[in-house]
Amino acid sequence: MQYPWHGVAWSAVVSGNYTYVADGDDGIVIVDTSNPSSPTFKGKYYTSGSIYSVAVSGNYAYAADFTKGLLVIDISNSFSPVLKGSYNTLDADGIAVSGNYAYVTTYRGLEIIDIRRPSSPVLKGSYDTVGYADNIEVSGNYVYVANSILGLAIIDISNPSSPIFKGSSGTDDYSTDVAVSGNYAM
Repeated sequence: MQYPWHGVAWSAVVSGNYTYVADGDDGIVIVDTSNPSSPTFKGKYYTSGSIYSVAVSGNYAYAADFTKGLLVIDISNSFSPVLKGSYNTLDADGIAVSGNYAYVTTYRGLEIIDIRRPSSPVLKGSYDTVGYADNIEVSGNYVYVANSILGLAIIDISNPSSPIFKGSSGTDDYSTDVAVSGNYAM
């Protein structure tokens, strides 16, 4: 397959038969991966910003755009995705979606954005992680943040308007990504 992107594929997420690729300066690329031996380009959402991370829930892709913030993109027509709404936060890097909220990491930390109305997302709460918050994973009432040189930060989000720091763990090197499986964060 000839891939229709020019930039760097920063991250990707699979939802159903599609893979959504965060293509940095070139937007989001949508690929039909129902037949893994023959993936097919479906569509693309272009942006003038830099998308580093993408999450999908229902008919929407939520993108962390470094220069534009949270982008809510209607993907119900994979051939022609359309911007539905946005929330302007600078330096958006990582994103996770759970329930009615998008969790976005920035240079300043964590921002919790209410996405119940995709056309007009609003900030619900935030937490300053001190270090540069890179990527994020949500599990239950907690977010796990890859917090650059400070390692892993764990934040209780049971009350989205007032997140609470629960703990941290240093790492030997720069922390840029995190995954959670059961009782372990990696």
